[in-house]
Amino acid sequence: MDWYKEGPNWPNRHLSRFVSLANNRWHLQQDGTGPIILLLHGTGATTHSYAELIPELSKRFSVVAIDLPGHGFTSTLQRQRPSLENVCAAIAELLSSESIMPDYVVGHSAGAAIAVQMTAERMIQPRALVAINGAFFPFPGFSGQIFPAAAKLLLLNPFAPHIFAMSASNMNRLSALMDSTGSKLCNQALKHYQSALGSAQHVEGTLAMMANWDLKHMESKLRQLECPMLQIIGGQDGTVDPQLSHRSHRLL
Repeated sequence: MDWYKEGPNWPNRHLSRFVSLANNRWHLQQDGTGPIILLLHGTGATTHSYAELIPELSKRFSVVAIDLPGHGFTSTLQRQRPSLENVCAAIAELLSSESIMPDYVVGHSAGAAIAVQMTAERMIQPRALVAINGAFFPFPGFSGQIFPAAAKLLLLNPFAPHIFAMSASNMNRLSALMDSTGSKLCNQALKHYQSALGSAQHVEGTLAMMANWDLKHMESKLRQLECPMLQIIGGQDGTVDPQLSHRSHRLL
């Protein structure tokens, strides 16, 4: 995404700053004082996922929200696949360089998997985690095989991200896509997704993450957690089956 194009109308833009590290450019939003709470969005999203939550949390916490690699205004990882392990290592390096030691981590969907992985590997040592419809397991059955393969095939076509980005300009199509996930978004939130998904770079980053994501070790990571984790479950989630929360609950 282009900060000079989309940045002026981005939510909480006054809290945004950029960090250059190891040839990567990170977009962060920070506000408040107190215990540090790190916010991690899901695949295909950006910091705008937490647009309304950041002002509320900053009343009691020092809030840090980041765009994941290849998402939003953060660049893709240089010379590395955006696998779960590599993304976690890159975030850990960013936090270390900025002396950010989160006391709490909130992760939505794939962001929750990142939080668990980083905690289990002792990259961070939070007091507690919050998972919002955490995507801890591969898609069941045939979907678990076809989705990553489809993302890899699309990445082979250099025009695919541009074609998808152009289709995102159609608000009716975008609204239908968001409805399929179970999310009910206001027009303003839809416009922010339109800005993100209308960026070929963002779409390419999303596809790359989907193509390289491997959750086969997540069960063992959940068992290794020593801090408590609160699971918040949206019962109408059309992407991550809410019933999977019972599976992750048994593993904790």
